[in-house]
Amino acid sequence: MLQRFTLPDGGILTWREYGDPAGTPVFFFHGWPGESHQGALIHEAAREKGVRLISPNRPGIGGSSRQPGRNLLDWPPMVTALADHLKIDRFRVLGLSGGGPYALACAWALGRHRVPACATVCGALPGAPGPDRRRLSPIYQLMLGTHDHAPWLLQGALIPLVRAGRIPPPRPLLRLALLALGPRDRTALLEKDAFLLYFPGFQNAMRSGMRGLWDDGHPYASRWPFDPAAITVPLVVWHGTQDRNFDCKGAARLAAAVPGAQYHEVEEGHYSILRNCARPILDSLLALGKS
Repeated sequence: MLQRFTLPDGGILTWREYGDPAGTPVFFFHGWPGESHQGALIHEAAREKGVRLISPNRPGIGGSSRQPGRNLLDWPPMVTALADHLKIDRFRVLGLSGGGPYALACAWALGRHRVPACATVCGALPGAPGPDRRRLSPIYQLMLGTHDHAPWLLQGALIPLVRAGRIPPPRPLLRLALLALGPRDRTALLEKDAFLLYFPGFQNAMRSGMRGLWDDGHPYASRWPFDPAAITVPLVVWHGTQDRNFDCKGAARLAAAVPGAQYHEVEEGHYSILRNCARPILDSLLALGKS
């Protein structure tokens, strides 16, 4: 069920909850393009592990009010406002794909007194030009290059994506689209119609329109306003060797830059990792920050 909360500035923040309502609170940050419904992907694992999964929609997505011009550090105050509303003092954060930088921003900005542990899963890498960008998939390199030099062109390209993404693709078209992914991702999305578990979050993101998608992707595609190396919150980074969105070497470099961070590399893809590794991911997050 989608829930709504009024932020101190009068804006609306929406969220969904999954897992165990009485469990350890974990804020789950959806990917891009994505929406809070992505939390359903690990509902059963969260329930089994005693995790209360709180999955908020960022501004401009899923009914949350737009905040044009925001950056990654505008997100932590919204998260703490929601946590205060829910009477949650301390909470872990987990960022999936494009939600990874938002999780790192919370760890950097809020510190251990509020966030005892942080996890990223196939998280997006710093968007500024550099060696990590060169390890991205060609489509992401193209998107980031267009973002830097012709943002109006990228915004225009989002319009047909928004229109096309509002209805599930026919299965033959889905199979064709999945050829761009690695074998683990293809299997994960085709097996037992698993794509239908992923599609609602993507579909709801498309309903937010081009401006909402731009607002959400622009902050992590730009130069990050904080240095991950300054994060003091215990961090665990999970990444798949078959991830064709964000290369695992870049994820390893990011983890190595954060003092004491753990790094787990598994034989999974960008989409299969959460489906196949949700339980060990949650175990690793819950084990951090207990002292």
